[in-house]
Amino acid sequence: MTSKLLLSAIAGWALLVGATNSFAAKDKVYTWKDEKGVVHYGERPPKEAQATLIKTRTGHSEPTPSTPSVTPTAPAAPSVAQETSFIDPERCAIARKNLEILNSTARIRMPGDDGNARLLSDEERDAQRNTMLDVIDQTCE
Repeated sequence: MTSKLLLSAIAGWALLVGATNSFAAKDKVYTWKDEKGVVHYGERPPKEAQATLIKTRTGHSEPTPSTPSVTPTAPAAPSVAQETSFIDPERCAIARKNLEILNSTARIRMPGDDGNARLLSDEERDAQRNTMLDVIDQTCE
């Protein structure tokens, strides 16, 4: 009988502690730097420090937008001055890096028309590869 009462008391105490922790997660959290430049976090910042309120998350936040894992950057279009001389080491380097990514086995995500990331199809990958080869032919020495 005593052990049941003890177990009930422990279970009640654990439930109470768990409930207070869930409410504590909604408290304000501040960050500040001390005179040595060390960053601190706490519920109450010191009065002499310039503190910043941190937006905390409780696990029920809005989903974060997905970002493309690997996005080839398109080389910038040549300016009027560059049209006479297509040699451009910067564009050449970008195109070679993009071609290297396109030739790898990595899955490439690009932003879709709806704003969500989507994977490049094999046809799109081939078209991008051909574009990068053309840019390399035009801009590299």
